[in-house]
Amino acid sequence: MNFVKWLPFALLLGCGRTPAPEVKEAAPARVRIASVETTILTNEFEAAGTVTARTTAAVSARLAGHIRELRAREGDSVAAGQVIAIVDGREISTALAQAEAARAEAAAAIPEADAAVQAARAQLDLANVSFGRMETLKQSRSITDQEFDVTQAQARAAQAQLDMAQARRRQAGERVRQATAAVDRAQLQKGDTSVTAPFAGIVTEQRTDAGAFVSPGQAILILERAGEWRLDVATDESLLGRFRRGTVVRVTLDAIGEEWSLPVTGILPVVDSAARTATVRIALPGKAGIRSGLSGKIRFAAGERNAVVVSARAVARHGQLQRVFTADGGRARWQLVTLGTFRDGRYEVVSGLAAGDRVVLDPPPDLIDGARIEVTP
Repeated sequence: MNFVKWLPFALLLGCGRTPAPEVKEAAPARVRIASVETTILTNEFEAAGTVTARTTAAVSARLAGHIRELRAREGDSVAAGQVIAIVDGREISTALAQAEAARAEAAAAIPEADAAVQAARAQLDLANVSFGRMETLKQSRSITDQEFDVTQAQARAAQAQLDMAQARRRQAGERVRQATAAVDRAQLQKGDTSVTAPFAGIVTEQRTDAGAFVSPGQAILILERAGEWRLDVATDESLLGRFRRGTVVRVTLDAIGEEWSLPVTGILPVVDSAARTATVRIALPGKAGIRSGLSGKIRFAAGERNAVVVSARAVARHGQLQRVFTADGGRARWQLVTLGTFRDGRYEVVSGLAAGDRVVLDPPPDLIDGARIEVTP
């Protein structure tokens, strides 16, 4: 027998394979299970809006001139009556001085006019006495007609002199009144050189700078009353029938992070013909941090619907994906879902689950698709 010839065959027979070790499956994860249910949900609509001030004023000067000082800027809080700008009033000061001088000059003529009236009245009294005597003498035919006529003419002349003196006195008084009115007007204009805030509020916009020329009525600053805000919401015209003054809606402001139940305070009567929307207004509470321009939204109920819901404890998020683990024959199955409204600890299921499906609550972090599970009470 050729030993060399059979050696490779013998070696093959002596080299058997080592059996692979048996892999043991992990112990089942102990989990709690809940069923997907159906319920009746209230249809909710949501609309976005913008915070505006209920009271806004464009603060302007009442006279023309250059702004000498600007004492408030955007973002400043001002008190009612606070001076926020001063307009150059040198021309007004000159006009006031001239008016006061004219009034003093007119007032100086009053004593002279009064003295002239008194003198004319004395002359009239004397002329009347002489005329009375002449009337008595005429009746007794002790004087001629010519002498009587002369005395009568003198009395009439004295009356005319008094009338003229009194007229001049009235003219002097009128000049004083006109000069006083000019003084008052100049003083009022001088007061108008100080531009004051009509109410306490916040400066939201600065329309001009110090040194600029402003005309009467030209806005210098835009002022909003502090603590009085409202949310203006543009809603689709088809939903207008659901709103009345006093209708309660849920209001949230992104910057505040709170939700309030507030009544509708007004509905503007005009509909935007391009956007087909109308404005609904809600008065906001005086909350710190609220300011014009903030975004907000309202939610309001409109009917009911049947919906499939799942506990939020069963939902896990991975980036933009939402998933749950369902219980299927003692194993966990990974299931993508699309969720909708969240209310009272449950999500509305748009797709991915049906009523009666069983889902894992609070799934362990290491739970994987296909893993064995054991349901605990």
